[in-house]
Amino acid sequence: MHMADSLIILTGVSGGVAAYKTVELVSSLRKAGHEVHVAMSPAATRFVTPLTFAAVSGRPVLDQLWPETRRGELKEFYPHLYPATEADLFILAPATADMIAQVAHGLGKDAVSTSALSLPDSCQKFFCPAMNVEMWEQDVVQANVHALASRGWTRIGPESGHLACGAEGCGRMSEAADIFTTIQHAGENRTALAGKKVLILSGPTREHLDPIRYMGNPSSGKMGKAIAEEARLMGADIDFVSGPVPAAHLPAAGPALRIHPVVSARDMLGEAEVLFDAADAIIYVAAVADYAPTEYHEDKRPKQGGDITLAFKATPDIAATLCARKQAHQVTVGFALQTDDGEAAARAKLEKKNLDAIVLNYMDALGGNCGTYSFINRMNGTKGLQEWGKLDKRTCAQRIMDAVKTGHATKG
Repeated sequence: MHMADSLIILTGVSGGVAAYKTVELVSSLRKAGHEVHVAMSPAATRFVTPLTFAAVSGRPVLDQLWPETRRGELKEFYPHLYPATEADLFILAPATADMIAQVAHGLGKDAVSTSALSLPDSCQKFFCPAMNVEMWEQDVVQANVHALASRGWTRIGPESGHLACGAEGCGRMSEAADIFTTIQHAGENRTALAGKKVLILSGPTREHLDPIRYMGNPSSGKMGKAIAEEARLMGADIDFVSGPVPAAHLPAAGPALRIHPVVSARDMLGEAEVLFDAADAIIYVAAVADYAPTEYHEDKRPKQGGDITLAFKATPDIAATLCARKQAHQVTVGFALQTDDGEAAARAKLEKKNLDAIVLNYMDALGGNCGTYSFINRMNGTKGLQEWGKLDKRTCAQRIMDAVKTGHATKG
């Protein structure tokens, strides 16, 4: 294990036009004080020369499995093992469709894919997809992307916009500065929550009228997923309780991240009650339906002519119920989605639900990858409103988990 401010970072470069962005990324990581190594696939050398990466990294580049050995050092005989087996952090950028497939299926065909096979369990792994929009949308590509995520890889991007091939759409590799920020943050916080348990409630709930129809909301679960991924990067042990969302909007399950699927608000409360006392931090990001039908029909209710009137009952207030038994060391963060009078409503929820902090967001966050956010934190002694503005959900998650980390330090 190495100091968080001086990591051994291995960057794998595969064959895509976006490789030019990786030059800037490697340069930035080196300037930040990290020991940066670069491995290149044969295709990558058609876009950027190994000499360029050697110059910005200050180290020889691994661009072949059978290099000519000059000094006779043992490590030079095993380029697929070193520096991979010593890496604190691995970045695949750009991650082409072909390289994602190789790594997802455990194929070792070049210096990049064999390095990916040799990483230690402690290594944090990131991949930055870059490809044509049609390639990105292929089912087989998405299956490979999901396979990497299920094995603990963190995806950065891709972004939407103009692509090198002339097409418009999703497939642009994230900008070097954005990737650097994510990597640097992960390096600085890799053990920030080690030994801590984090409970995250995410997604919508569905309150069924019958087996087919339900009352709910369009929450995508993306914010909860981003928070879970950030908590995992910080070394936390995570229980993730989620209402119904697509599989792509769930974090990858693993030994340190357990997914508990639920449907209704009552289901979510029941699952969370079992997990609450053991948690050091609880994040209430779920968009819980406030009301449920008073009567449930076992069979599909037939359509009737004219209007109908339905009766509804309030669902349990999950955050208020759980936080009523909050322990002194526990940090709790809630969310308040408002259409008007946002700050006043958020402050009222903060007090009513006995939360330590609350994230205020608006309609633009529903289902999207970005949103407008503000933050009220009473752990810092001010309870002032921090206007975060328009953020992507990963950045928002980083700020939330930074507050949780600081909150634990404050509470001792």
